[in-house]
Amino acid sequence: MKIADTRQVEELLGDLPFPASKERIVEHAHARRPLTEAERALSSLPLGTYGSAAEVLRSLPIDPDPGRTPAEQAYQQRHHNKPGLAEHMRDTERPPVQDELRGDEGEHWQP
Repeated sequence: MKIADTRQVEELLGDLPFPASKERIVEHAHARRPLTEAERALSSLPLGTYGSAAEVLRSLPIDPDPGRTPAEQAYQQRHHNKPGLAEHMRDTERPPVQDELRGDEGEHWQP
């Protein structure tokens, strides 16, 4: 679960002594405000021990633009050009060797 506003999380963790494990962080959030968006976001933290609230916030999955429609999110996922995108997900040109190996059949090649 991604969270758009981290202020709720900061408020929940304000009186929690650190270092704290993920389990302790989630228990603390549940005791203060159960079933909130902030608690659900904290439940998605990776397992481990966190040294500060700032470290917890850096580990949370953040929604960069909560106002996007599902269609806008899907479009952005299909059309982003970030380095590190998996090769099978990139739009690629036909490799020249394919032309040589396939001859005339290469016109039908699809990545």
